Amino acid sequence: MQTGREARLPGPWQDYRVRATAAGGAVRAVAALVTKSALTAQELHAATPVAAAAMGRLLAAAALLAADFKTRFRLTVSVNGGGPAGMVQAQAETGGELRARIERPDVELPLRPDGKLAVGQAVGNRGSLSVTVVDRESDQGYRTEVELVTGEIAEDLTRYYLQSEQVPSAVALGVLVGRSGLVAAAGGLVVQLLPDAPAGLGDLLADRVEALGAVSRRLAAGARPEDLLEALLPGPVHYFPPERLAYSCHCGPVRSRDILAALPASELEALISEGGAEVTCPYCRRSYRFPAAELERLRRERP
Repeated sequence: MQTGREARLPGPWQDYRVRATAAGGAVRAVAALVTKSALTAQELHAATPVAAAAMGRLLAAAALLAADFKTRFRLTVSVNGGGPAGMVQAQAETGGELRARIERPDVELPLRPDGKLAVGQAVGNRGSLSVTVVDRESDQGYRTEVELVTGEIAEDLTRYYLQSEQVPSAVALGVLVGRSGLVAAAGGLVVQLLPDAPAGLGDLLADRVEALGAVSRRLAAGARPEDLLEALLPGPVHYFPPERLAYSCHCGPVRSRDILAALPASELEALISEGGAEVTCPYCRRSYRFPAAELERLRRERP
């Protein structure tokens, strides 16, 4: 464990996450920078600014939620609120791997009256936020779901922490899209008050979160995750070693072939009659082509 700024990584060009405790262990916090991952998601999906902002917030949420897992795992956070963007989803895996998808990357909406992107309107608030965690060693997992509050993601994640972990939490997520229409900054943080915390500490943290302002603008101005936490947490603050984050996808011809092999026989036969099939990864948009002869082999291999 480290204190102060020596815990920082040496460059602003890479995404990373940092965990910390404060107030004698009464507070725990995680902050994450995911600008590069959010920009990668926008470029891969050819996403509009509001769609990119939705994916970026989910990427930050996934990075925060995954901070406490040490074994090999895959965590998926999904939001399905009935809005015009459709389902939005992000995954985090061991080693800091992140990826995201959105059903309608072409969604466009006018800015809100305050000039911000209408993420909540794009996502919708008549649905749920769900978190699924799978242990890659045992293939066992669990799923937790909460009703959406606003569809803005941060408020919805706050409800998730309260209902699933029974821990009062303050969550801030943000994505700033520049004049070019591309992601310029993205990240987030969660601060949690643990049992037996001193009286008044919760009010202090709430005031500091409100005073912090937009996380994305601070990150765009050069702040790092540690700077966000230092502005919030009462000292002394103890940092754990930073953890790198990066957009990554594990798709490939073998996985795509397995998807086709799992199709019902009638669907496989229809694809054969059409001359073959193409499988497109929903996270990185790579496509894998399978001719009819390969599908014939899959059909013959069925038990």
